[in-house]
Amino acid sequence: MNSDFQPVPDPVQTTGTMAGRRNRRRQSGSWAVRSNFSRMEREFGTGALGSGAVATAVMTRPGGGPLPPVSDVKPLVESDVLGKVGVLTLIAIGVGGLSFAFPIPIGFALVCVVVALGLGVWATFRPRAARVLAPAFAATEGLALGVISKLYDTQSHGVVPLAVVLTVAVFVGVLIAYRTRLVRVTNRFISMTIVAGFALLAVMLAVILGLSLPGIGSSATGLIVFGVVYLIVAILDLFVDFEMVNRAALAGVPAEAEWYAAFSIFLAVVMLYLGLLRLLAGARR
Repeated sequence: MNSDFQPVPDPVQTTGTMAGRRNRRRQSGSWAVRSNFSRMEREFGTGALGSGAVATAVMTRPGGGPLPPVSDVKPLVESDVLGKVGVLTLIAIGVGGLSFAFPIPIGFALVCVVVALGLGVWATFRPRAARVLAPAFAATEGLALGVISKLYDTQSHGVVPLAVVLTVAVFVGVLIAYRTRLVRVTNRFISMTIVAGFALLAVMLAVILGLSLPGIGSSATGLIVFGVVYLIVAILDLFVDFEMVNRAALAGVPAEAEWYAAFSIFLAVVMLYLGLLRLLAGARR
């Protein structure tokens, strides 16, 4: 007998193993796909489906076969997340309306921007605190947005109400496109959105540092170009956030994660409004 003989792997078994590997990769996705969802799953668990819940029971069918575990943990519901997004939006509009109507120093608005940034980072890395941090973020961000909106309205009268209406219209349009699967959010879609977001952040930092970039400036054309890019990234973020909420609901993430999910969507709504505001202001110059 030849001692160098090596058994040939069964092609069916090998194919099945490779297919299983591909399926696992497809389900888990890239780092960009896992980042936000994994944070939710790690922080809140998936107890609403019975896995890891404090009080679960295994029921049996009449024939003796087990049914999926039953949990008394309230699951995350997509409609409830959207309701909380509405609450955060109303807070921002209410506080922003006050800072829009009454004179607020620019310096104080800048302080609110810094505070909102700190609250946003805190909520991102401490999802369980989003129940408190998200409304606080909406209030401070709303105050800053009111001052920013006032500045745009001074240069282009009537642009703020139009931006608000268009923000609501685009949000509803994106939600309908997602729900009807007119736009399918794949892992590659999410990865490309993450890359686009980082690219936009790099451009914004370059502008803040005073670097000159082609097509980006204070001219009408520069406002329009940057507004369009900002708007596109905001819309892509909305699609990704809706997919994150959908995956969380399917995975059985408990309801206490709804404020964190609403906070993520609200960030995209703020981006959407700012992009439309800049785009409309540039078009009216």
